[in-house]
Amino acid sequence: MNKQKSGQDLALERRQFLGGLALSAGGMALLGAGAATAAEPAGPGRAPVAVDTGVSQPAPLAQVAGKTAYITGGNTGIGLGIARALANAGMNVVMGYIQEDQVAPALKLFKAGQNVTAMRHDVTDRDGWVKLLADINAKYGNLHLLVNNAGIKTLRKASEVDAKGWDAAVGVNFTGIYNGCAVCIPHFKAHGQGAHIVTTSSMGGMLPGVTAGVYTATKFAAVGIMEALRMELLDTTIGTSVFCPGGVSTDNIVSADPAAGTAPLMMDPLEAGERVLNGVRNNDLFIFSHPEFKPGMQQRFDAILASVPPESFPEARAKAQTRVLTAPPYVPELAHRKQPRKTYRG
Repeated sequence: MNKQKSGQDLALERRQFLGGLALSAGGMALLGAGAATAAEPAGPGRAPVAVDTGVSQPAPLAQVAGKTAYITGGNTGIGLGIARALANAGMNVVMGYIQEDQVAPALKLFKAGQNVTAMRHDVTDRDGWVKLLADINAKYGNLHLLVNNAGIKTLRKASEVDAKGWDAAVGVNFTGIYNGCAVCIPHFKAHGQGAHIVTTSSMGGMLPGVTAGVYTATKFAAVGIMEALRMELLDTTIGTSVFCPGGVSTDNIVSADPAAGTAPLMMDPLEAGERVLNGVRNNDLFIFSHPEFKPGMQQRFDAILASVPPESFPEARAKAQTRVLTAPPYVPELAHRKQPRKTYRG
């Protein structure tokens, strides 16, 4: 079994990790990062375009049966739907939880013979992450799938929230993602059996549709860290996905037994989980489940592009930024998405 890292080691890794993210935003042109790109010659007033010469990263977890998954916030709502879908696919499932009274009702929804365990875990506790991974290793062996799902759905406005409310949301919705990655990525690299990281963001991470600025900011951040990790982990056996769902019912009981109540208007959490599973099996960078949001997304992307001034620019400046003018994951992802798929569930 791999030696687990102390909280002090993780603190050092955090500084290095966040420093690396800062460098990737503006220093890659100087450091020569992004080896999967090659520059096209620049024309008059035209930037050299960084062309991705690689292919989409093969899916490390195309086969999930017998592998082990951990879902933060896995005892209710979307997290429980994901846990149920993974268990149905034959995975060993560990559900992270905070509220003790939610565990027994959640466990009742699983089928006889499925390997499901609940472990109490606070995603903001870095030492707790080290212990959690050790406990999972002791029970099931290597971990293969990390689902960063825990979140605080606050409707507080960014212009009005106090520091305590801001820190609480950032701590769970964003820093909690880092905490899990800092512990699990070295483990995934060490066992080399193929692994995947999914983070639950939201359509709020694509569209600031309501005045819930704190939630919007943290969910945009969740998308950003997963895109950054896709770039950083392209040459490893670790896949990455960000899940951006729209409205999903939190009622797994009705999902499991329709006779228990009226079918919810919003998406069944089990269906949401099956869509996440499909994304893992295909190593989709983006997992979207609600196509009704596409027009709004198009408006946002069009507004961004329309805001770029139609001006000429110094070619020397463009050449100096060649490596950051585009990002390696997008061209392969476009090609990946052109491949026919029979279903987007399971």
